[in-house]
Amino acid sequence: MAQKHKRSNYFIKKDFQGKLILGYFLFVSGGCLFFLFLLGLFSADTLTISYNNHDLQLGQTPIMLLKETLAAHWVFIVIGGALLVAAAMLITHRIAGPLFRLEKALDNMLKGKLDDTIYLRTNDEGKDLAKKINDFNMELSQVVKNLQSNAEAIASLLDQARFKTQSLSPEQQEELHGLYWNIDEKNKRIKAICSAYTLKDV
Repeated sequence: MAQKHKRSNYFIKKDFQGKLILGYFLFVSGGCLFFLFLLGLFSADTLTISYNNHDLQLGQTPIMLLKETLAAHWVFIVIGGALLVAAAMLITHRIAGPLFRLEKALDNMLKGKLDDTIYLRTNDEGKDLAKKINDFNMELSQVVKNLQSNAEAIASLLDQARFKTQSLSPEQQEELHGLYWNIDEKNKRIKAICSAYTLKDV
């Protein structure tokens, strides 16, 4: 069930989302550093001439490239890093948000609240799992309602049986009384178990 729902929190599961963002950042940064290392390795035996502010500099290509890149493009590196973190936060939001919502729904199920319906945003991950949990709650609500209906029917039948046994002898009534009492007690337990659940409207 995908509906449009806005999520106001920037961090849903702070520990989980923080680890994912850090993982994305380290992965991309590590990849860039790795390719810089390869470039430096392949150009280690070459020289580069740099002309800057009437100053002619001569040095090994890897060192010169690193110095010039940091000197000329440090602003873009910082901005790119910030954009990378922002993009990672948006991506992880689609995972951490649904995970938080699914955990909350499972907590409610453990408390007997089967009327909790999971709604996820269009781009969120985990919509199939959310649908299965919603379907499970719907089916279980139907089963519990059927149990409640059958328990009510058993209680009604017991009342009818007690009324009809009035025509029997006192010995027969006493013998059936214990049986009716046991059935009634078991039926009350079934009702108590069913009443512990908050059900969906089915």
